[in-house]
Amino acid sequence: MSRERNSPGAVILDMLRSARSRQRSARSLIAAGALFGFSENTVRVTLSRLASRGLVESPARGLYRLSEQTDALNDFVERWRLGEARTRPWRRGAWLFAHLATPGANEPATLLWALDALGFREIRRGLFARPDNLAMTTAELRTLGQSIGLASDVLLLAGEPEGDPLPAAWLEAWQPETLNADYANAVQRLARSAARLPQLPAAEACLECFSLGGEMIHRLAKDPLLPDGLVDTQAREALWRAMLAYDVQGKEIWAAGKEEALRRMPRPQLATAS
Repeated sequence: MSRERNSPGAVILDMLRSARSRQRSARSLIAAGALFGFSENTVRVTLSRLASRGLVESPARGLYRLSEQTDALNDFVERWRLGEARTRPWRRGAWLFAHLATPGANEPATLLWALDALGFREIRRGLFARPDNLAMTTAELRTLGQSIGLASDVLLLAGEPEGDPLPAAWLEAWQPETLNADYANAVQRLARSAARLPQLPAAEACLECFSLGGEMIHRLAKDPLLPDGLVDTQAREALWRAMLAYDVQGKEIWAAGKEEALRRMPRPQLATAS
């Protein structure tokens, strides 16, 4: 079940992700929580619950950091900064396939989430595919996938389908026209927000940066990265560049709050199974 991005748990995880050391004091987290209307008790109870679930750990009294499990997800999120460098030119007809060892209705939600986050879509029961245009080897993709929930018994292999190198039914799984429309809409939303932020009260500006910035980073981190010719890659790159600029603006807004613990714009919480 996914969590709301501005819930106490999501805010705390995002604040920890934003720290250079991925570590913050309870005091700074309580101060950050106050911006979102969370009481000190709510923050402390939430920290305790996150620790019990293995999402955060306390290396010293009064300090909290992301656990290794959560660190891996954060590393995946931060790949959004690579933009189009995550891809390479696509040879039409070249595909990557992921085959589940025991396909059925009971696959772990984390496994399905990992496949989706890596741009795979199910084309037949238990068989997932994506264009083979990622700038990494199959072994590197497996390592990345396993860090975010891909099961070790999932078979990853490259291949070419017989007949049509681009089956229409497969392409529909990504809804390219919707992706293109989303890129354009997202750029417009970022532009409107960027123009509005300087006129907003400090607290409202911080909240807007947190919410919209997190949403857009989530979108970029999980983009299927389809190749040119299947989607408008220039529109996708425009969104990436707009988000880079918005991230810089967001950091400046948070820094203006004079709270050292909030000197970096929070990172998004990806919707995963809880």
